[in-house]
Amino acid sequence: MSAVRNLLILVVLTLITSQFTKASSDMGKMFQTTWTIRASIKTDDIQATFRKLTEFDIDIAGVNHKKSNVDVLVSDYEYKVLKNNFFDIKILDTKGVTAAPDTEYKTPDEIETLVKEFADKFPSITKVISIGKSVEGRDIWAIKISDNPESHETSEPAVLFNSMHHAREVMGPEVALDIIETLLNGYRGDAKITNWIDSNELWVIPMFNVDGNNKMWTKDRWWRKNNRGGYGVDLNRNYPAGWNKCNGSSGWKVSQTYRGPSPASEPETQAMMNFIKEVRPVFDISYHSYSELVIYPIGCKPERATNFEVIEKIGKQIGSLLNYKAGTAWELLYNADGGDIDWMYEAYQVIPYVIELNSTKEGFQPVYSKWRDVTVKHNRAGWQFLLERLEKSGIRGQVTKNNIAVKDFKIDIFKAGSTIKLQEYIGHASGMYYLILNPGEYNLVFKNAQGVFKKELLDVKNSLMELNISL
Repeated sequence: MSAVRNLLILVVLTLITSQFTKASSDMGKMFQTTWTIRASIKTDDIQATFRKLTEFDIDIAGVNHKKSNVDVLVSDYEYKVLKNNFFDIKILDTKGVTAAPDTEYKTPDEIETLVKEFADKFPSITKVISIGKSVEGRDIWAIKISDNPESHETSEPAVLFNSMHHAREVMGPEVALDIIETLLNGYRGDAKITNWIDSNELWVIPMFNVDGNNKMWTKDRWWRKNNRGGYGVDLNRNYPAGWNKCNGSSGWKVSQTYRGPSPASEPETQAMMNFIKEVRPVFDISYHSYSELVIYPIGCKPERATNFEVIEKIGKQIGSLLNYKAGTAWELLYNADGGDIDWMYEAYQVIPYVIELNSTKEGFQPVYSKWRDVTVKHNRAGWQFLLERLEKSGIRGQVTKNNIAVKDFKIDIFKAGSTIKLQEYIGHASGMYYLILNPGEYNLVFKNAQGVFKKELLDVKNSLMELNISL
C-alpha cells in the first residue's frame, strides 16, 4: 500500500506542477521580470534538461559539459517550480541583482571613447564608423583596420569580429578590444600581423547591444536583451533566418529570449544586416559568454550547413586550439532560431562562429583583474587562426565583362563527380568572390539570370587559388 500511495502522490504532484509550466511563462512571468537567483542544475542528460527548461521558458546562462551542469537565472517563483519538478538544482548566487560588475569592464560611452582613441593614435590604418543606431538612439561603433582604411578594396577579403549581442556578457568587448590593440600595436613590428592588415579588411564591433549594456549597468546586471519598450528583444533571436522556427526563442515579451514581434524588427538587427550586406565578410566571430564553446550553423535540429564539412573542420580546429567544445547550437546546447550566424551564413555565405568565452566557474562577469587578461590572451589563438585560414585552401577571383565587374552572379559548388550541391554562393556587387574549401577537386558552375556562363573543374590544394573569369 505504501508503494501505491507514493505512486499516487507522485502522479498528483506531477499533474499539479505540470500546470506551473504555463504559469511560469504566463502569470508568474507577469510578476517576476527580474532575475534574483543564479543556480546550477545537475543532470545526467543535458539535452533533455535543455528541452525541459525551454518548455518552462527558463533563462539558461551556461553549461559545463564535463561536469554535466546547466546554469540558469531564475526568479524565486521559478526556482520553486524547478524544485517541485524534481530538478537537482543548487543555488549559486542570490546577490547583486542591481549591483554592477567590476567598473573596469566597459560602458557604451567608454567603448566609444576607446575606439576613437585607437583611430586617433593609428590614423593611417584605422577608420571608425557608426553602423547604425539603437532603439534609444545610441551609435553602434565599428572600427576598420586596413592599410587603406578609407578605401573599400574589393579585391581584399573582409573579416568581422563582433561582441555583445547580449548585454550582460561583459567579457566579449574585452576580447574585441584586445583584437584591436594586438593588431594595431603589431603593425610594422610583427610580420604576420602586418600581412593581415595589408592583405585584408578587418572589422571589429566591440559592443553591439549598447542600450542593453547601459541597462545592465544602471538597473539589472543580468539583463540580456536590448531595451525596446523597457521589456527588450533578444537581438540574437531577431534575425530572419529561422525566426520562430524551432522553439528556439520565446514569444513572451518578459522572456530573456523574446524574439520580437517580427523578423529584424529591431534597428540594431537591421544595422548589422545592412553592414554585412555592404562588407561581405568571409569569416565572422561573434563573442558571447559563457560555456567554453565554439558554435556554428545551423541552430535548428537536425539542420546542418550545406558546406558543413568546411565549417565544422574550421570550428573544430578553433575548438582544439582553445580547448573549447565545438558543434552546432542544437548539439551543444539547445535549438536556437533567429541567430546572427545562421542569417550571415544563409544570406551571404559568411562562415561564422559564436565563441562562448569562459566556463561556469567564471560566469558572465568574472573578477576583472583575475580573468580579463587570461581570457583575452587565451582567445588570441582562435581569431588569429581564422586570419591565417584566409590564405589556405580555397578560391578567390573576380568576374568581369569588358573589364567591368559583373554584379549579379552566383556560383554552384560541387565535389568533382557528384551532383550534390555543396553550396550556392552569391557573388559580390564588385564581381569578387571568396570561397573557403577543403582540399580536393571541385566543379564550379558560374551563372546569372540568363543561365550558366562558365564551368570550371579545379583541384584545390592547401594554398589559396586565384581564378578570374572574363566574359
